[in-house]
Amino acid sequence: MAILLGARVQPVAVAATPAAKRQARGSTLRHCQPAGLAALRQRCATSRCSRAALRTLAVASTDKTEPEHPYFSDDWKEYNRRFQRPVFDFERWKTHRSSSRYLRHVLGIFDSKIVQGLAKPLAYVMTLATGVALYHTLAEAGYLTDVPDLKATNAPFGLTSFALSLLLVFRTNTSYQRWDEARKMWGSMVNRSRDFTRQALGYVPESQPELRSMLVRWSIAYPRALMCHLRPGENIEEEVKDILKPEEVKALAASTHRPNYCMQVLTACLKQAQLPAAVTSNRDSYGAVPAGAAYRMDENLTVYSDVTGGCERILRTPVPLSYTRHTSRFMMIWLTLLPFTLWDNCGWAMLPITFIVSFLLLGIEEIGVSIEEPFTILPLETIARTIEANLRELEATHGPATLGKAGPGQVNATELLYDMIPSAANGRISINA
Repeated sequence: MAILLGARVQPVAVAATPAAKRQARGSTLRHCQPAGLAALRQRCATSRCSRAALRTLAVASTDKTEPEHPYFSDDWKEYNRRFQRPVFDFERWKTHRSSSRYLRHVLGIFDSKIVQGLAKPLAYVMTLATGVALYHTLAEAGYLTDVPDLKATNAPFGLTSFALSLLLVFRTNTSYQRWDEARKMWGSMVNRSRDFTRQALGYVPESQPELRSMLVRWSIAYPRALMCHLRPGENIEEEVKDILKPEEVKALAASTHRPNYCMQVLTACLKQAQLPAAVTSNRDSYGAVPAGAAYRMDENLTVYSDVTGGCERILRTPVPLSYTRHTSRFMMIWLTLLPFTLWDNCGWAMLPITFIVSFLLLGIEEIGVSIEEPFTILPLETIARTIEANLRELEATHGPATLGKAGPGQVNATELLYDMIPSAANGRISINA
């Protein structure tokens, strides 16, 4: 204890340059920090999106025992949606733009989740096409009565193909707009969480360290709660057990609308914070800076509420069902008649042609339906981990109440201010009248 006390007094007693004081103070405080703090720093470092983690598909709950689903079934398709959550880094963008993508995509066609999801409708179309080919072959050999000539149906096919193309494009574009809107809302949440935490650590006084910590951890818990709210089968207790305290986890799990509960807790914390008074003076330009702190922070919470409502709107309101139903009916009738119109001109080549045309059209429609509900394919867990890493870093490098949490080479923000402007350490910077 005496050694520690002596070490803590030493930087104050010895005159040194600001850099030397900062190095000595940081080294001393890092030696004095508890073991739990080191574990926290290690967890934050691990949670950052490393290069290896970015190149790995974001998969939720991979450590859980999952039931086996029949191959190509609807349950199998839903299960595999969690493997469609890519996160890109620079290397992955390079591969994505590579000229080899054409060959790579063609060779990987049978590994495509879209192709695998089309197994049943493609099997139907190809079975029908094979039946048509066999019937015509047997009829030409004289074993069966020949069917009427269907060449006249080529004209209706030519007229309706344009309408089918427009319908598919509209359907896919509408679905993409929903996907893009959901991603933008989660991007807005990332920005607002950083801004809210920056304001909280900047304006909530150091005399309320537990309140500052509570604001940070509930800001981290909010995106996890929203993710569980928007996805089936997620466990909120598992998601926040390492973020919130045990009693907080129980309270959150007991609530009905978890994202709203997180915002309610943050609002209560904001209400209890001893924020700077909203009283300004014409003689004090500094007073105008924190005057609207509570108002600005509450605006960020309002954005959280808007994001929650927007995501619920996308989840609960699909593209008008008439579009989906009519597109499916139109396309299946069109593909059902396709083999009959191709036989006279193509013969047995009708089979691969029918397969290619069916795959292309069904694939476009499948993509539209797949991205219409974006939350099970967006990498929300990766976004939540990014938010956690950013907020933990802000907490570790912001003010005097967090001295010693900054990693090697990092400088506490307030410590840097005191070194650069020594008068700031004695209180508010004096402003000449």
